Amino acid sequence: MKVLVNILAAIILIVTIVVGKMYWDHQTSAEASNTAAKESSSTNSASKAASGNWEDYAENLPKSVKAKLKEANASGKPMKLLIVGSQATSTDSKGWPAMLKETVNNTYGSLVDVNVLEYKDTTTLDFVRNQDYKDIVKEKPDVLLFEPFLLNDNGVVGITNTLDNLQVIMSHVTEADKDLVTILQPSQPIYNASNYPKEAEALGDFAKENGYEYVNHWSTWPDYKSDKILDYLVEKQRIPTPKGNKAWASYLEEYFTAS
Repeated sequence: MKVLVNILAAIILIVTIVVGKMYWDHQTSAEASNTAAKESSSTNSASKAASGNWEDYAENLPKSVKAKLKEANASGKPMKLLIVGSQATSTDSKGWPAMLKETVNNTYGSLVDVNVLEYKDTTTLDFVRNQDYKDIVKEKPDVLLFEPFLLNDNGVVGITNTLDNLQVIMSHVTEADKDLVTILQPSQPIYNASNYPKEAEALGDFAKENGYEYVNHWSTWPDYKSDKILDYLVEKQRIPTPKGNKAWASYLEEYFTAS
């Protein structure tokens, strides 16, 4: 009986060792595979810029931005993309600007340098009074992606004053750099709004009339009249949730990288 028990124990020990070895080999193989995938991704990202095929990813961009990219590619000096906006244009690592920055870096490599300036709870009137537009001038961007506090202004400043303030802001910025390419965009949509969508349309008209680019990311969000959009917004709809940031980023990623 004792011999049988010893034999059984030996069998269990051998099985345990074999199973453990198989598990270890599997984990090691998986980690190696993940590492290889990451290295391959990094290599591919770097090769995009190195191979000079940036034009393949700039299909959706206006000619003015393509010209900036072409100049950067020729000079070796990166095109500076500056993202400016309210608390919804967050500098947080999980915000849509960080998502866009990662995609742009992975696509264009050293060809584009991305920076973000966030102004929490700021209106266009605050921005003018505080002369915060000087921050933009100091950054010396080649391309400005600007969310001009449209939602923060809503019901506080009024769209007429918003556009007047925006005119003041842009006059200071363009005076410093007449070759600056400016892309305007609205703040996030909000649930069941009435006047706010009209204000977004007015911003689009303002952009067209003044020669600025305009991108409207609302098409990647749920219909603002649907309660589904509430899953995309928090803090009285002033900040996007992860879903909202992803929706916002996805539109701009397609715009900037055609992907």
